Amino acid sequence: MLLSVHLITYNNEQYIEDTLQSILKQEVDFDYEIVIGDDCSTDETIKIINIYAAKYPNIFKVVKNEKQLGILRNFKATLDRCNGVFVFDIAGDDLLKTNDALQKMVNVLNNDTSLGFVDTGFDSFNVESKTTMAFKNKFILNSSKENYIEAVLLGEIIPIGHCFRKEYLYKYVDFETYIKMNIAIEDYPILVDMIMHTKFERINESLHTYTVHLNSYSHQQNIEEQIFQSNQMNDLFNLFSKKYNFPEKLKNKFSNYHYKTLLYYARVSLNEEMAKTVYRKIKHKSLKDRVRFLGSRYQFFRKLMSIRRKLFLF
Repeated sequence: MLLSVHLITYNNEQYIEDTLQSILKQEVDFDYEIVIGDDCSTDETIKIINIYAAKYPNIFKVVKNEKQLGILRNFKATLDRCNGVFVFDIAGDDLLKTNDALQKMVNVLNNDTSLGFVDTGFDSFNVESKTTMAFKNKFILNSSKENYIEAVLLGEIIPIGHCFRKEYLYKYVDFETYIKMNIAIEDYPILVDMIMHTKFERINESLHTYTVHLNSYSHQQNIEEQIFQSNQMNDLFNLFSKKYNFPEKLKNKFSNYHYKTLLYYARVSLNEEMAKTVYRKIKHKSLKDRVRFLGSRYQFFRKLMSIRRKLFLF
């Protein structure tokens, strides 16, 4: 088996059929499998998947977890059932945009056995506004190798369009440590470990569609969840900073962005104590930071910011 399409799902009933159809329409000259780990969906996701699995029993390998594992544990459990030399990871609400996407990624990895992964372009589709941003990651794909690596280390790479060499995922990604840390993020630690140990390539073409909607994990509206995820990113960055000896400039850049993000969450949630703590830690304060800090404390500034938001200034 040359390729495993790795698909973890949770309550994707609105999107999963389109995702599966985009995979099945691929024109390839190799055998592939679709390995699915459903993390106890409460909607019709698994029912839809099983309809397709019955039609294509030689392609689908489906497991619905007996108990909810969470995104990282589900990723690893599903990866353990993959038989392919390469693993293409796709979410249950994203799409392969072109019929030759899998072929193009596999060709690149086949041509260079030292490559750990290949990254590709994607369009971003917003379900609520029904708008598409074409080739959203074009700039970073066309940037220098150094700038791309920095973007990965800072957590700025959106996890769509990556195809990995499975052997290197097991060799270099420290899944055991991240699971023990109860990390609820899978893409960032995987990409950091891979980019620090292996070569990579980029395909300068939009091959995928990234779906943005209010129910997706990365776009949750719950502030507490956003704060939790931001703090987990900070924990991971600090771990990698020591492990890989990151330069001070990179550490300062991440730290400043992290605390500015938490300040925003503190303002939204009116958490004055949190705002005080993170505001002190921001080294380079902007006018926006000062207004957000005051907005977490004083009603006047909250009203002002409400007006400004309507004008799309904050």
